[in-house]
Amino acid sequence: MQQTSSLKGLKIFLTIYGIVSVVLFGGLFILTSTDAPIMQEGGALRFMRWDVLSKHVELMIEIVYLVWGIFMLIAARQPLANLSFLHFTLWANLAHGLLMIPQAMMVGMMYKMFTDIAYCLVLAIGLWMLLPKGKEVAAI
Repeated sequence: MQQTSSLKGLKIFLTIYGIVSVVLFGGLFILTSTDAPIMQEGGALRFMRWDVLSKHVELMIEIVYLVWGIFMLIAARQPLANLSFLHFTLWANLAHGLLMIPQAMMVGMMYKMFTDIAYCLVLAIGLWMLLPKGKEVAAI
């Protein structure tokens, strides 16, 4: 019974993160690619950008996370059939989030701890807590 509720929690987590990712990164991709004023210096969402000079990098990251969100929604249907993707997601986001911490400090963007960095680390920690481990995987 615990495996079922644990698996249900993982499915809910992946569904929520998938939807948030598709909406967030889909929206950011559109805003960044159209040079929307809201994303420019003085705009309400300017804080979502790291550096105005790296638009091409922003677009690449946004599209990768948009696609990642779609795959999280796919994995939410059958998490056990997508364990390698989910483990990659855990470790890639953990590494990405940890790397961004000193970068945010170096450029004086400590608020990134509550945006980009939080997104990556909450995803990694959530997966670490919810993914079946060791004997749990063998029992399923």
